[in-house]
Amino acid sequence: MRTLVAVVALGLVAGAGCQQSDAEQAADIVLGAGSTQEQRLLAAMTVAALERAGITVDARLDLGDTRGLRREAMGGRIDLYWDYTGAAWALGLRQESPVADVDESFELVRSADRGRGLEWLTPTQANATLALFVRAESLSADDAGEDAGGMQWLARTLSRGDASLCADSDFIARPGGLDDFATLYGINLEQLDVVAASEAEAIDAVAAGECFAGLATATSGAARLNGLAPVADDRKVFPAFVVAPVARARVLDRVEGLDGALRAVSERLRTEDLAELNGLVAAGGDIEQVAQDYVNSVLGPVPT
Repeated sequence: MRTLVAVVALGLVAGAGCQQSDAEQAADIVLGAGSTQEQRLLAAMTVAALERAGITVDARLDLGDTRGLRREAMGGRIDLYWDYTGAAWALGLRQESPVADVDESFELVRSADRGRGLEWLTPTQANATLALFVRAESLSADDAGEDAGGMQWLARTLSRGDASLCADSDFIARPGGLDDFATLYGINLEQLDVVAASEAEAIDAVAAGECFAGLATATSGAARLNGLAPVADDRKVFPAFVVAPVARARVLDRVEGLDGALRAVSERLRTEDLAELNGLVAAGGDIEQVAQDYVNSVLGPVPT
């Protein structure tokens, strides 16, 4: 299962670092984020929600993956960031065997990080784990059977040998990736037509009908934009990547109302919501406007 985590976590990797210290803060909160579209979107949502609560924010982007963000937070250079439980468990805490259950995944990282001065705040209902996507019309195929839309249906389809799977080369090659997935779902690898492809290539290939299924993150905006649907992971093969804000514990004491200002947004955000928001940005929408519109839909219009 470690390889499955790596495939997701590496997709969240971004760029450089931050040099600000506690004493240099001008805003109430220094917010950190990676450079992925999703991280920028979550950061923009955070700014919109906190500023409505009267909390000023200095947003710092391009801080890397979970390891970079954790390093900046524990060094006191950022106060708040968004993370993914599976990534934090495997990359940040260097633990093996991340779990698929979303509640257990959250509790494990929350408990582990309390001793490090990091507090996981109210989690979202969004799980940015891996998913296999197919064209939406495939889920309503006449021969899909009673488990239509589930991975066992997809496994039977792929095992026929006339339906290809597009997936990341690491997932295909490494132990704990495709081989474990195939074993758990009873797929005969000798009959499986597998095509190595990046996430973007996999989505494009499925949309074009060149691959029957493609591997991507469950919150993929590109998949949503192309009318693809995720196949339900019936046997919970893929580890949980619960999306949640993380704050330095000392900042929660200093900035009153921080957790509460984010709670309404976190509690409402589901996997399909985040995928839809990512899709709006992928279609050319302005990140700040998409974020503001979502926050307004949760909290109501900004008072005038």
